[in-house]
Parts: sequence; structure tokens; C-alpha cells
Amino acid sequence: MRAAEARREEALGELFRTLLAVAVTVVCVLGWVLSYAPLQDLALARVPGGLAVLWPVVVYGPWLAGCLSVLRAALDGRRALHAWSVVLAFSAVATGLCVCGVAQTLPDVIVAGLPPVAAAICLDQLARQLIARHPSQRPRSRHGGRSRRVG
Repeated sequence: MRAAEARREEALGELFRTLLAVAVTVVCVLGWVLSYAPLQDLALARVPGGLAVLWPVVVYGPWLAGCLSVLRAALDGRRALHAWSVVLAFSAVATGLCVCGVAQTLPDVIVAGLPPVAAAICLDQLARQLIARHPSQRPRSRHGGRSRRVG
């Protein structure tokens, strides 16, 4: 009976982790989609048209690389301070650039600035779930000591 309960709890935990991963993915993709046009519009006035189409990748490329590094570190049970710095810096850049292109009313600022912030917050929650997944099975550091907890 105890083993069956443990299997059910593990299956439920896996279901919640999967749902969280899907939710994070949806929020990140929506954040990128909602932020892309405002970033492109800012670039159109400053760079040639063909490059303006790609310019938002300058913001979201490092952001995505930082996100992937955070997740990889979480899976390995390592700290990801540098990766988090990249994520937070480029989330701030995306938020600032999106906000500067809208009317300065509170609702406009919130609608324009929230997607990159929401994506970073969701990433934090996913990383915490990955870290908490199997605390007793976290890999040890390369030097044989205990691995450090991320976040």
C-alpha cells in the first residue's frame, strides 16, 4: 500500500512539473511575441528595415541563452548567478524598451512591461521545481563536495 501511494505522489508531482513547464513555455513565448513588435518598431527608426526585423533577437537571444543556462544549472544542482544576471539584465532591457514606446499611463506601462517580467518570474519557479525534484539525488560538484543549491 505504501509503495502505491509513493508512486501516485511521484506521478502527481511529475504531472505538476510538466504543467509548470508548459505554463512557463507559454508565458515565455507569449512574452516574446508581445514584446517583438514594440522592439522592432523602436529599431525601424534606427537601423535598416531588414535588420530591424531581426533586431529583437539582440535582446531575446542573450535572454534565451541565460534561461537555458539557468535551467541546465538547476538540473545539475549548480548555482547560476551569471546566467541569472543575463536573464535579469535582458528582461530589464526588454521591459524598458517596450515601456518607452507607449503612452505613460499606468495601464499602458503595465501591459507593455509585464511580459518580460512575467517570463523571468516563471523561469524562477521552473528552476526551483527542477532543483526540488530529487534533492537526495542532486549531483555532487566536480570536486567531490556537496553540490550547492541554486536560487
